[in-house]
Amino acid sequence: MVEEGERAAPAEASGEAPASTREQGEVGQLRAKIEELESQAKEYLDLAKRIQADFDNYRKRVQQEKDEAAKVANDPLLLGLLGIRDDLERAVASESGAEELRAGLKQILSNFDSFLKSYGVKVMPALDRFDPRLHEALCTGEGEEGMILETFQKGYCVGQRVLRHAKVKVGRKSEEVKDNG
Repeated sequence: MVEEGERAAPAEASGEAPASTREQGEVGQLRAKIEELESQAKEYLDLAKRIQADFDNYRKRVQQEKDEAAKVANDPLLLGLLGIRDDLERAVASESGAEELRAGLKQILSNFDSFLKSYGVKVMPALDRFDPRLHEALCTGEGEEGMILETFQKGYCVGQRVLRHAKVKVGRKSEEVKDNG
């Protein structure tokens, strides 16, 4: 039995050294792998931060360009309005008679309508029935229910989009009719 113990002792001694060296080698490899992964994670984090900063700068630049484009986009419209203002100023300064002044104002109005048309602005079509998508009811009066009785201010649209609702007076049944009906 002693022989077996003696045999086991040298085997354990020789087995411990390679196992310990092997474990140390594995630990070293794992540490190297961890360091490599940490380095890679740091690189990815730095890259993500740079991408985020680039995106923030891009968003700010696009917003600034959009704001600038909106300012410049109105220039042709404003220049056209200045021309109409000049016409009105000349009309006010003229010493012509009432009929000549009226004719001049009609021409200015015609020019203004042409100007609006060039921007796609159209007078809203006259409708007999009230439509809340197109009209703003300012008051009601006695008349056929839902019918437009009077237009106080024209409505305008650009394509299918309402630019300004028409301001109208809408008919409604009288109280006597409602009580009897």
